[in-house]
Amino acid sequence: LAQAARLRERCQRVALPQKGRADLGSAAMTDLDQLDAEMQRLKAIAGGASSLEPVLRGFHDAGFKAVVQQFAADRAAEFQAICPDGSHPLVWTEYHKQYRELFEDQLRSVLASLGMTEDLFHELCGYLQEIEENLGDESENLYGYIKAITSSEDYDSFLQLMFSEVRRQQEAAGATQMQPTGGYA
Repeated sequence: LAQAARLRERCQRVALPQKGRADLGSAAMTDLDQLDAEMQRLKAIAGGASSLEPVLRGFHDAGFKAVVQQFAADRAAEFQAICPDGSHPLVWTEYHKQYRELFEDQLRSVLASLGMTEDLFHELCGYLQEIEENLGDESENLYGYIKAITSSEDYDSFLQLMFSEVRRQQEAAGATQMQPTGGYA
């Protein structure tokens, strides 16, 4: 109980992973009872799994996956260019920025569908971080979820996605060209 009380005191000063306190201006921090209630609400939505599961599910949504697939398909031709010096065309970084924006928009959409603000989500993540660090309770798998949710930030992962789409399109084109056009061989 003493450890839980110390955690409660320390969590009053929640460290926000992506937003500093100054970014929140005069907005009051959510109290621990509200964060506990929010965590329990999300766990109930997740059927008892991690409170972050409903957020992660939003990134596995078939509609969002289709948007990402279409994004890659529409831009794959640009990723067939090879620079002899090993550099990448500047347009690739612009596409990566657009890709990241897809994920940021999806996060906002998922949070809105869950009735959460971005600030509350950041506070909840800070609260879960405090629980993991101070109590050693990793049942929420915060870092695993954060890694999954922020994977779009990694440029190399983005390139892997785009090169995979280039290969898929090339294989599809090759298979189409090899199809018999009719008649007997």
